Amino acid sequence: MHRGQWILARCHELAPDIRPVSPVVAVASERLPRSMLLKASRQGSLIIADLSGFESEGEKYPIETLEHWVSVAHPRLSESERSRRCQALKDRVSGVRRARTEDSTWRRFRQDWGKSEFSSSDILPRLLDTRGLGRAASESLTRWAISTQENLPLVIDIPRESSKDLLNLVSSSENLRMALVEKNFQIFSNLDTLTADPLRPLPWMSLRTSSGKQIPVRIIDPVLHSPGAYDATIAGKKNIHITSEIESLVSKIEDQEYMSIVKSALSQFPEGNEDWANRMEARYPIASWIASTPRSRWPRWQRLSTRLDPEWLSILDFDFLPLEGLSEVADVAPQSVLDVFSAEFTRLLRSDQNSALRSRPTIDSMNASKGSSWVASQLLANSAWLPESLHNDLLDWALEVWLANPPSRSVETLQGLLWLISSRNDYTEEKIEKILQKILSKARELPTGHDIKTWSIMNRLIAKQESPTIENVEQIITTLPLEWWMHISSDLLEWALQDDRIFSWLITREIPWPAAILRPIGEKCQFPFKGELEYFGCSPKIRGLLSRRFRVREDIPNEAQPLIDLLESLDAINENRPPKIGKTHPLVGWLAQPSDKWPNFTTSSMLQGDNNVAGRLLRGISGFHEGLLSNVAFE
Repeated sequence: MHRGQWILARCHELAPDIRPVSPVVAVASERLPRSMLLKASRQGSLIIADLSGFESEGEKYPIETLEHWVSVAHPRLSESERSRRCQALKDRVSGVRRARTEDSTWRRFRQDWGKSEFSSSDILPRLLDTRGLGRAASESLTRWAISTQENLPLVIDIPRESSKDLLNLVSSSENLRMALVEKNFQIFSNLDTLTADPLRPLPWMSLRTSSGKQIPVRIIDPVLHSPGAYDATIAGKKNIHITSEIESLVSKIEDQEYMSIVKSALSQFPEGNEDWANRMEARYPIASWIASTPRSRWPRWQRLSTRLDPEWLSILDFDFLPLEGLSEVADVAPQSVLDVFSAEFTRLLRSDQNSALRSRPTIDSMNASKGSSWVASQLLANSAWLPESLHNDLLDWALEVWLANPPSRSVETLQGLLWLISSRNDYTEEKIEKILQKILSKARELPTGHDIKTWSIMNRLIAKQESPTIENVEQIITTLPLEWWMHISSDLLEWALQDDRIFSWLITREIPWPAAILRPIGEKCQFPFKGELEYFGCSPKIRGLLSRRFRVREDIPNEAQPLIDLLESLDAINENRPPKIGKTHPLVGWLAQPSDKWPNFTTSSMLQGDNNVAGRLLRGISGFHEGLLSNVAFE
């Protein structure tokens, strides 16, 4: 198991790689394990499989496969008739000359092959996609591959309803590397067999050798980094320009000769000049990096990463980054680059579900790097857009890998995790509590300012295990979504208004207090794992506290405008008059008025000003309650 030409898996770090010398059959019905196995077996092989979730597209089909297809499609025809029809079909498909094909053959061809393209090239293909092909078409590809002696080792995806004749052909092939099947076939019982591990999540699987030994193995991911290894499709040319970040990086170069070369590189950015960049690579890595074409920049990073500041990743075009290399980039990328890649990766995940399969690192939580944890966090954050077949893996593998090195910005990851749990009927309170405690335990190890640390601080505030301070309150209101802390917003503001030092801090922070506080009693909060918490409404004391503070204050900064709007809103309802035009939003004062008094606002008028206020107005939710009319509290 250790002398073969390709690497399948590892048992543990101290053991040698598992390099099969004989064919392997893998029993896997779901796309994720099949995608991982295709990646592991790809090197130096010909893959014939459904490439959904794979990092590359299939090539054109060899036109010689039509000889096998005609035999499968028309088994009762004589050999001479099949030969005649095959030649006519080849002529018609290749367009070499006008040829008439039998209607039944052409109709069957269209049913099996659709609009597939064929090639008569002498260069053997490496990837043949069976997605969307009929049974006869898929079978003919396999028969062609096995009959072509000069072909590479074969990785074949065998359909569930394959004929016994085809199974015999595959099992007896001397060129077989791996057979992917959805169920066990008796004919493969003498081969080494991979199945799902009953105890561990992917990338772990269970390997039963032909001698009967059963061992858990971790499937490896041999990432191939070469200019032609990734076929990217660009939706549209990007508007890339010399940013202030690039100028800042260039300004750090002190050598005048080097600076001159870099300026030449900048003149060729962003289109690039590959020949020039190649000549500069050895002596002037920064210039070479800048002058690279978008398509060649990723392979160049593979060569120059130890000689370049990770800040230079800011000009790496995400559309030309192989998804299997995303975790490698995230391992060293600064936060500014991760923010850009997060937006791009989110766009891709939500438009192409297969991208989740291509980007998932083949690594477990014990070996998770910072980069793989970042990828896991992005997958969790976008769980609502991913196929349901991946949800178990997200709750198992992604959760553990994310928590191994949680990125400092993990709010959206928590939101995605919460959605994922709420979408499951099989998650008991005990399971949910276990996840909560696992995250809280990790939070204790994290530095101040980390999203998870801030979330855990608020969790302690809610449980009365910690008292509010300027430091922890500022972290909460600037880091966490408004919907997470709105249920304690009235308490926090009341606390801040009662202390001179805290009030001095408060009015220098622009916080959307009206949208947070002017909410109905009983509104449920969205704080993760505490969805049962309710808002008790705006405290009657706030109006009096605000009035006293602003009555004696002359220098009121612009950041205090939300507080002024809140006071005006409360004054209007107590003085039984319509609210004045707000500073942060023209209609903000209506949030304190009973909803039956609201005029018919136009959508455009509600969308003016602060987005948080606009959201409340669009939902038509008033924060009025009888306690707001307490004059005693104001006195």
